[in-house]
Amino acid sequence: MEKVLEITSNNHIIMIDKLCKRILGHPEILGRIIKGFIKEAEDVSLEEIIELIKGKKDQEGNSYFQQLNNVIDIAHHGRVEFDYFCCINLPQADETMKRIYLDVEIQNVENPGYAPLTRGNDYLSRMITSQI
Repeated sequence: MEKVLEITSNNHIIMIDKLCKRILGHPEILGRIIKGFIKEAEDVSLEEIIELIKGKKDQEGNSYFQQLNNVIDIAHHGRVEFDYFCCINLPQADETMKRIYLDVEIQNVENPGYAPLTRGNDYLSRMITSQI
């Protein structure tokens, strides 16, 4: 019976994790995260950010937004799985475009036993290393 409870509990946690990731990727939620935390989004309206996320394309037919592969496997360094990894091209006030790479991570405990800044540096290093 203990094994059944353990499997049920693990499956429940996995299901909640997947649902949280889907919520993060919803244009209304992700748009608010981008608007609230990304400096380059300060001159872009929330409505415009949401439209970019939903699939608006530029004059050449390129999407402004792209959800990226959230799993990076680097030989001899292991695998990392981001909760929600994407990039968005944001129009700027000077009529240029800024590409922003965004990794949104969910934490289910207030104090995970490590500094969030350390974990952030690790994830950022993985993103940069994967481009080589």
